[in-house]
Amino acid sequence: MNDSADHVNVTRRKKWKNTTKRCSLIAVFFSTALLVSTSTLYISWSWLAIQTDEKKLEDSTALYFDERSSKEFPSLRQKKRIFKNESDTVQVVSTAEISEVTSTEQELDHSSDHLDSALSSGTHNSDIYQPHKAGKRLLTYGRFGGRLNNQLFQFITALQHAKVLKRTLVVPDEVRDVDWTGMFDVGFGIWDLESLNAAYDIDWTTGLSADFTSSIPNECVLTPKEGRDLLSRGPELWNEWDTKCPDVIDLAGRTGLLFCEQQHQFCGDYEAKMEAYNIYSHIKLSPSLLQYTPSKRNDFKSEGFNELAIHSRRAGEGGYDWELCIKGNSRTCRGHTTGNARDLFCDIRTMKGNCAIWLDLDYQIKSKSALKTNQKDYRFVLASDGAHDWSIDFKSQFIAANNTDWLLDLEKKIREHNDPEQLIESMSVSSLVRSKLKGKKELSKLRENLDSVTATLLDLFSLIDSKYLLGAYYSTLSLNACYFRGLDRIYDSNMCWMLMHPSSEYAITPSPRETVNLHNTSQNDNLPAALMSDVEHAFIRSDDGNFIAIGRYLIRYGKGEVIGILGDGLVPLMIEKTPSGEESVRANFTCSYGEIQDSPATVILMKGDQSIEEHYYKRGSKYKTPFSANGDRFRTMIILCEKLKFDRGLSRHPPLILQSQDDNFSVTIGSSFQRPVGQVKSAKSSVRHNRLVHCLNPVYGLKDPRWLIEYLEYHRAIGVEHVHVYNVDLHTPGMQSALELYRKEGFITRHDWSGKASGGYTQITYEHAKWAAQTDCALRSRGMFDYALFSDIDEVAVGPDSSSISAYPNGHLAPALDLCDEANKQNGKIACSFNSKTVTSIYTKLDKEEELASKDKLIMERYNRIEANPFCPANCRCRAKNCTVLDQMFHYGRQKYFANVGDTSIPPRPMWTHALSRDYNEMKSLMEVLPEEVMHVRHYQGHWYIDKNMIDSVEEVDAPLLQSLMGTVRSSILDSTGKESTHTKQSIYSNAKDVATSSGLDWITPVTTATSQEEDE
Repeated sequence: MNDSADHVNVTRRKKWKNTTKRCSLIAVFFSTALLVSTSTLYISWSWLAIQTDEKKLEDSTALYFDERSSKEFPSLRQKKRIFKNESDTVQVVSTAEISEVTSTEQELDHSSDHLDSALSSGTHNSDIYQPHKAGKRLLTYGRFGGRLNNQLFQFITALQHAKVLKRTLVVPDEVRDVDWTGMFDVGFGIWDLESLNAAYDIDWTTGLSADFTSSIPNECVLTPKEGRDLLSRGPELWNEWDTKCPDVIDLAGRTGLLFCEQQHQFCGDYEAKMEAYNIYSHIKLSPSLLQYTPSKRNDFKSEGFNELAIHSRRAGEGGYDWELCIKGNSRTCRGHTTGNARDLFCDIRTMKGNCAIWLDLDYQIKSKSALKTNQKDYRFVLASDGAHDWSIDFKSQFIAANNTDWLLDLEKKIREHNDPEQLIESMSVSSLVRSKLKGKKELSKLRENLDSVTATLLDLFSLIDSKYLLGAYYSTLSLNACYFRGLDRIYDSNMCWMLMHPSSEYAITPSPRETVNLHNTSQNDNLPAALMSDVEHAFIRSDDGNFIAIGRYLIRYGKGEVIGILGDGLVPLMIEKTPSGEESVRANFTCSYGEIQDSPATVILMKGDQSIEEHYYKRGSKYKTPFSANGDRFRTMIILCEKLKFDRGLSRHPPLILQSQDDNFSVTIGSSFQRPVGQVKSAKSSVRHNRLVHCLNPVYGLKDPRWLIEYLEYHRAIGVEHVHVYNVDLHTPGMQSALELYRKEGFITRHDWSGKASGGYTQITYEHAKWAAQTDCALRSRGMFDYALFSDIDEVAVGPDSSSISAYPNGHLAPALDLCDEANKQNGKIACSFNSKTVTSIYTKLDKEEELASKDKLIMERYNRIEANPFCPANCRCRAKNCTVLDQMFHYGRQKYFANVGDTSIPPRPMWTHALSRDYNEMKSLMEVLPEEVMHVRHYQGHWYIDKNMIDSVEEVDAPLLQSLMGTVRSSILDSTGKESTHTKQSIYSNAKDVATSSGLDWITPVTTATSQEEDE
């Protein structure tokens, strides 16, 4: 056999012919015998004997672990799977594969699907179905919205149905922005549909009339179930529909994408599915647009960019719940695989990492041939949603399509025409374009649509030409790319083979000899640190490197929303003063987003005890960083773009651009819009209470998960409903397992705040970007919670010993929040601060008897003594001689605070450590100080006592945490034993205790005090 007969190349395959007759299996082998050697014929008969054996063959995934055969499985180059050609004869492409299958007696459980096709009667449905020519014989569908890729898939599905049912496809009008594909408006030069129109009966005119849709009888609008059953039920059902609806069938109305059997699967039998595949070979971009795909560049092959193509999805799709992507990936993967293949290919690391490929690139590649030994060796074509700045880790390693020149050429064509209005009118066909451009002489009203559609199409067609495709399992863009690449290239991808299996129920797994990064089911693999996150932050630098955009947000403000940016660093601005000395800040740059260009920007900076200019430009000059720093350098900021409007109708949002008029400052932010998501459920209670979120400051240096577990359980017991964890380096297996458990409970949101994720930012700014983390948490929580608590991992919030509200236990924070509410109503206070008390007993080394007595205690129970009085100047300020009067307000007393985030009329602001801002004159009017007996934090840190050698002289008082709360914490840990999970809180806690080098806090080194030494003696 020659190579051209070895496989079906879908992209070049001719149309099915009604006159094609299927040969019998005997004739197939007889003709084969005339063309091949005797040895090949013998092998073919051996293959047939295996296929017809009554014994079920083992699942393909068993090949990965089966040691009964020393024979290697065929390589990808040999692996040409069994498909049918135009005559429907069976072609066994690789004799090497046949002989190896014969020797190992291993193939797929679902290989019988191929056998059934091969040994069937040989008659196509297209041969059987010969409808009468009565009626108009039309088929149409309703547009449901969604991304361009969904529109394309829906169009191809409808055209497939029209072809199989021997009807003409009436393409429905494009009315909304989400409908627009540019297919009607061919004058814009997006598509080349000549081949498509020549091969299929497509009506591009009738659907433009509103009367067409309204004239379709209700009984001819298929239900979703009727739509899914239509092709699979065959000619008998088709004849019934011909009698019922001779003029037009509306395919499943507006119910969305028509998937059959599995996610992303075309409907019908083998012949029908192949017809859908064939349609892709006729869909082409116009040469004027296609020229901007990376494969047309001179360095595409010479620099190695043809080796790999990556479709990068946004991790944060669906707000900050990127599990939307993970669940979709898992549903797709598990739907197309069976048996052990599900464990091997659908593991959580693959599913999650696929949603943020830049974090785990090596593991996402499943082919040895595409894998590199060093990350810096990769060269690839990138198709990205613009959600992540790949240049942070892969600068100069990728190329991407750019539609800018195409758009400029189109606008130039319009501008230079002698009658632009007439030209635009002649190009406008769809209702959307006609409504947008009626009477216009330029394209500004359509520019966003043109940009979005052509950018997406260039992304799609960029994925076709590279050798290996690393796609997104749940994405219709990656799905369409697989179909464009064709059946003969399905194994040159991490996922095309999984989605394309027209002649089998489940996917045929790739060769184990060339497959890498499969899940080891015998081990509990921990996720890489980079994937232990639930939030995608932008962390995009400005062109000059002096500013970083942490993210773009939809900020609830008043009764509406405003688009904003959280950032840090230097931006072009003007600080102005009024005659009375009041300062204001004016931005010397603008915001652009979609059609709105150069909109005014408002910069909100943190205030201090000195001038804005002092804190912004002069303070902290000794620190070699352009960002916020110690010494009260305040460069954390919120930028509001109040004139911009967020369009909820868009599935793919254009980037947000900040740019100065002189172009010296520019930053482009394409990440997901961060916004409050109603994910946290209210606690079940008959008493109305203030909902509290904990904005936990960046956590670093903690390795023992016991403290983390106790900390989270304790704060849950006193009223915290959700915690945002900004994870700098909590990357030990125990910490990861604990965080994963609390995430599954919905109690925490994990933020990757590491140096790698932030491009180094969190390593070179004040306390790992504490102010940025606090502000991010406050922006996400606005309108979702009533109050936010700001504190560190070594600070434990302590409520009143007895609760004034009977519905809540002693120690609950409800009374403190009630006082805040009252202060707000009576005096307009918008935050409440409270003092810090140092737990001094953390430094005392216990003797053997004390250690034995503390063996079964929680870590929190070990330390019951606190300082009797604050120590100045560490956590107070002397206001009189001999410190007879102390000042503990704000940072003098290391205070922490609640902030009102429920009232969205309060202007957003950057959040400081010990108060809303460092401007104490303002804070005294905005913040209430709570009594210590109602609220304080217990600080498990006090290095000043060690630094000044005072640990023996400090005056202490016994102040154990409430035993009732300790009992609740202990019960919460123990009660996790019965839950179905590889790890439980108890197992994680016990394992950590067994391997701990210290019985106490892992960030403290205790010392032997004089008192304890005397007791020992």
